[in-house]
Amino acid sequence: MDPVRQANLSAYVASAPKTGSACTFTALFEKKQLLEARRKRSTMTFMERMEVDSEHRQALAQVTEMRRNEDHRKALDRLIEGMRPEPQVGGPKIVKHNGKALHQGHDRKLNWAPLECY
Repeated sequence: MDPVRQANLSAYVASAPKTGSACTFTALFEKKQLLEARRKRSTMTFMERMEVDSEHRQALAQVTEMRRNEDHRKALDRLIEGMRPEPQVGGPKIVKHNGKALHQGHDRKLNWAPLECY
């Protein structure tokens, strides 16, 4: 796994609010990814582990520095939340169509920008 991604995952899990039970923990998927990375680390040789640990330490320092800024932290959190799998849908999906639309996207609101003449 990419060291920056793993550092961002560990920082995200550390900053996630803790709850009483494991099933309501919000970062459960991310914690499973970190566990899988830890399992992969255990199959490496000593020198590979040392190299990966040093890269992870440097990446964690960079990520913690980035997370101090509010906007950067929100962007990093969105990146992590975007990696989550889609939730399983239990039943049929109900789709509504606009009867007056001529084609897909016809009823979408457009933002018209003023033209600049040169």
